Amino acid sequence: MWDGAGHLFEDGKAGSFVDECGHFYKPLQNGPRGRREQEFYELIMAILQSEECNHPRRHLSGSATASEAAEPSGSRSAGMPESSCTQGDERTAEGQSEAGPKPPAHLAFSVRNATLLRAIPFCYGLVELDGVRMIEMEDLAGQYRHPSIIDIKMGFHTWYASGDARYIERRKAKDAATHQSSLGFRICGMQVYRHCQRGYWRASKRWCKGLPQDEVRKALLRFPHNESSLRAEDVYGGHHGALSQLRQLLHWFQVQQEFVFYSSSILIIYEGDAQQQSEANVSIRLVDFAHTFPVEGKHDTNFSTGLAAFMSALEDAVAVDVPDDFAV
Repeated sequence: MWDGAGHLFEDGKAGSFVDECGHFYKPLQNGPRGRREQEFYELIMAILQSEECNHPRRHLSGSATASEAAEPSGSRSAGMPESSCTQGDERTAEGQSEAGPKPPAHLAFSVRNATLLRAIPFCYGLVELDGVRMIEMEDLAGQYRHPSIIDIKMGFHTWYASGDARYIERRKAKDAATHQSSLGFRICGMQVYRHCQRGYWRASKRWCKGLPQDEVRKALLRFPHNESSLRAEDVYGGHHGALSQLRQLLHWFQVQQEFVFYSSSILIIYEGDAQQQSEANVSIRLVDFAHTFPVEGKHDTNFSTGLAAFMSALEDAVAVDVPDDFAV
């Protein structure tokens, strides 16, 4: 089933949950993965504190600065991470050197990275419950009655050069066994609200792992089809659709030189019982930072090229004429 942040979790694992305030609690992984995820949030918080930003959420509301106001308002605000997480001891610089557009270094971090800050979940801090360390964060699906969600792992590869040989070999094998290394993205999970059935169709982890490359296009057509009147153009297209929001994110990735994201995912979420595009309330969010590293002066070409490939696949989906009886 899907957790409150839009992730598929397996029975038997440490439970994620949403409290009465609508905050989602995500168990941290043990070891460097969990430390890196909390360090990602803490690094952002530390930079914002150095800017003496007294209202961290304000920059994510879309109304903080003139430069933000000039952007299309496709994505919903995520909230600025305010983590109480402690510093870890592992922070590795990864990335690819490449000539490209330079970020406006004279702008404050919260301004030049406003697109990123809108995409990531709001983090309230680190807590420990029954001996399990958890990140308390925004419930990304909380605003939806019947959230339809797809989880897309980005990049042509999910490994990084500083990993040990065993890790790299294992990740390379997994990337090759799926369509990650050939397409630049991989479907990791999906749930679609079926209007006629008043319930969900869910893609299992096994289904996603075994999805043939030639079936990816059909899966991307399945996702926006809610057995009512929504189609790909209603979820992916339009001024407030997924593609419009992803274009903003892609532009940020092509300019920024401060982070690299390995094995991170983009979630697309929409209102599953919507009858028309204006009711779909599409949002795209960036999640999973266990393999995210700060860098200096390097572009994250692995993520950006994977994102561009995914956007091209969505554009193809929008162009397809799907019959009304298309089966989910």
